[in-house]
Amino acid sequence: MGGKAAILLVLGFSLVFMVAGSNFNRMSIDTVDNMAAYFYETKAHHIASAGVNIVANKVFLNNDLPDGNFNYNFDGGTINATLLTIDAAQDLREITAVANYRGVTSTIRILLKPSSFSKYAYFSDSEGANIWWTTRDTVWGPFHTNGQLRVADEPVFYGKVTIDGKVVSYSNRANPHFYGGLETGVHKDIPEDGVARVGAAAAAGGKVISGENKVYLEFRGDSVRYRFSTSSPWNYELASAFAPNGVIYVENAELHVSGAVKGQYTVGVSGTGSDRGKIFLEDDIVCFDNPETNPNSNDVIGLVAKRDVVIANNTPNSNDIVIQAAIYSERGSFTVEDYQHGSPRGTIKLYGGITQYTRGPVGQFTTDWWGNTYIRSGYNKRYRYDDRLMLLSPPAFPGTGGFEIVSWFE
Repeated sequence: MGGKAAILLVLGFSLVFMVAGSNFNRMSIDTVDNMAAYFYETKAHHIASAGVNIVANKVFLNNDLPDGNFNYNFDGGTINATLLTIDAAQDLREITAVANYRGVTSTIRILLKPSSFSKYAYFSDSEGANIWWTTRDTVWGPFHTNGQLRVADEPVFYGKVTIDGKVVSYSNRANPHFYGGLETGVHKDIPEDGVARVGAAAAAGGKVISGENKVYLEFRGDSVRYRFSTSSPWNYELASAFAPNGVIYVENAELHVSGAVKGQYTVGVSGTGSDRGKIFLEDDIVCFDNPETNPNSNDVIGLVAKRDVVIANNTPNSNDIVIQAAIYSERGSFTVEDYQHGSPRGTIKLYGGITQYTRGPVGQFTTDWWGNTYIRSGYNKRYRYDDRLMLLSPPAFPGTGGFEIVSWFE
């Protein structure tokens, strides 16, 4: 190889390495820039997350916190947060936090709603002294009791179960199935003013009925009919005109309810003595647009009683009863009239939720020679939670006394 060729070869390799070195240098710089950008974006996101949590904590500590702006310097960046009530009727609050870190912004928005007892498939303060969950008893959705959980044979719980007491077995054959998990040592109180708050909401734009001993109320799609004795004629009204804000309240009387509900309504009753303050279910109480087949149904009904919610012992309820409602019994029970008498009446097909102070009996069971349990009188139970109730509470339905985060948008 001649001298000129050698020089050209050296120059060629030098050019190649010079270009490659420049590319490697640019790649290194880009990598550093990318890492810095990622760090800034991550930092801004974390600061925004802190912002919504700071304001949410203020709401948790003060449920009456007014709407407003909240500005903070935090971890080298800034937070501009706002609290806005987006639905006064349901007290839905929206928190938006915009964080800035070295020129990089991040926005997080969350939605808060009052924590409602409608979020439970089943809730009781006490499970009573001698009432048992047995084979063919099935509960879908969140379950809680502040008492003991008494089980015989193989009841099934698909949602998470929380109890303040312990699991008590009827015999060594007891084998409950907790598919959603079991947590003990959890206590939650039922408030004493839930029914009164329903009354206040009815007075502020719904319907209040007073001065009657008994009220019979039947939902018929987008209308209602009502009367004050079985011998009186029915009165008919559009439901939206009868209770514009969806809350119906009966003072110091017994309330008899049935029908198909179109829209969103809560029916409450107060009273003491005799059967006042109780709700009697005279027949199925369901949503007009069936949420079991259409999860996008907007129909919902809440039944709120100061005392018991009772399945009446009558002909329509002699072979199953269908209940699509959130039930709340503040100082009473969800129970069955004459549960200890007569032949079995089928199954309580509940799609919704039950909150009761003391668990009420809905039937009696017995055992055969082989130790299997079956219903002797009253009803079997099929309690399935309506998942919509996590977000779609009936209007003015009693709350647990706080707020919870139901949506998080980034």
